[in-house]
Amino acid sequence: MRQGWVIKLLLIGIGLGFSAQLTGVNAFMYYTPIILKNTGIGTNAALTATIGNGVVSVIATLLGIWAIGRYGRRHLLMTGLVMVILMQAALGCVLQFMPQNLTQSYTALACILVFLLFMQMCISPVYWLLMSELFPMQVRGLLTGTAVSMQWLFNASVAFTFPIAVDTIGNPTFFIFAAINVGSLIFVFLCLPETKGKSLEQIEKHLKKEL
Repeated sequence: MRQGWVIKLLLIGIGLGFSAQLTGVNAFMYYTPIILKNTGIGTNAALTATIGNGVVSVIATLLGIWAIGRYGRRHLLMTGLVMVILMQAALGCVLQFMPQNLTQSYTALACILVFLLFMQMCISPVYWLLMSELFPMQVRGLLTGTAVSMQWLFNASVAFTFPIAVDTIGNPTFFIFAAINVGSLIFVFLCLPETKGKSLEQIEKHLKKEL
C-alpha cells in the first residue's frame, strides 16, 4: 500500500469517481422534473417525460455492455465525456437563451436524454469495470472500497449542491458542469492507462512498470 505506484492508482481511481459523478448524472436523474418544469411544461408532463430517463438508461447500458468489449476503456470514456460536455453546454444555452415555450422544453429533454445515453453507455460501465481491473490483487478490496466510497461521497455532494447552485446561479450551472468535465477529459487523457485485452496479472505488471 505504501508503494508509490499503488498510491497513484488509488488517486486515479478516486479521480475516476469524481469524473463520473461530476458529470452531473444524478442531478439529472433526481431533478429532471424540476428542470423541465422550469421551462414551462406542466408538472404531470415533466414527470411523464422523465420516464425517458429510465428507458434510455436501460438501452444505453445494454449498448455499453456490447461496446466495452469492442473498444478500449480510454476511448469509450473520452467519447462519453466529450458528448457530456457538449450536452451540458447545449442544455445551458437552451435554458439560458431560448424563449420559454414547448420547443424549449422538448429541446431541453432531448439534451438530457442524449447526455444520459452517452453517460450510461460510455462512462458508467467503464468506471465500474475499471474498479475491478486497476488495483493490484493484494489490496484490491481495500483500494476498490476506498475509491467507490469516495465516488458515493461525490454523488451525495452533487445531489445536495445542485438545487442550491440552480437557485443561486441559475442556468449557468450547466456551463460550470461542462467546464468541470473538460478537466475530467484532460485527466482521463493524461492519467488513465488502457486495460483492454489484458489479464489482471498483465494489467498489474504493466501498471507497476508504467507508474
